Amino acid sequence: MNKKTTVDKESSLTKVIDDISEGINDAGTVFNSEEISTKDSTGKEAVRYLLWGLLSVVVNFGTFFLLYHTIHLNYQFANIVAWFLGVQVGFWVDRVIVFHHKSNTAFKEMLAFYGTRILTFLIETATLWIGISLLSADGTGSKIVGQLLAIIGNYVLSKFFIFKNRN
Repeated sequence: MNKKTTVDKESSLTKVIDDISEGINDAGTVFNSEEISTKDSTGKEAVRYLLWGLLSVVVNFGTFFLLYHTIHLNYQFANIVAWFLGVQVGFWVDRVIVFHHKSNTAFKEMLAFYGTRILTFLIETATLWIGISLLSADGTGSKIVGQLLAIIGNYVLSKFFIFKNRN
């Protein structure tokens, strides 16, 4: 491997590490009274979404696991409860930490947030149904695939429809 390739890989790795650390550091100022720049890079925002969004995923997946595997409730019921709790956590994390969104319309935004999450919920529900009912696959594996599809859809919908900055 030549020197130029090594330098290119190191600089791209350094950029990724910088974006991650800045995304984490930016989240620390959320609860301060300092004004946050609205010219936040999409890279930092995406890193914050992935890192802090894990909280919503943990709530969703943990609730599903508890209700489906431990209590042995119906997988669709377990998924609905898990979805509701995960979306509620996700709304506040996205609004406050990820997108640094400030407005006086939190309830209206929450309704829109739930509305867009219904679409990704239906995708996840279909994934569970196909995986568990049709393919007789493991519920946990089907849930992971559904969550991955939901995460991608949720980021796009949140960024461009719910928490877009209106100047």
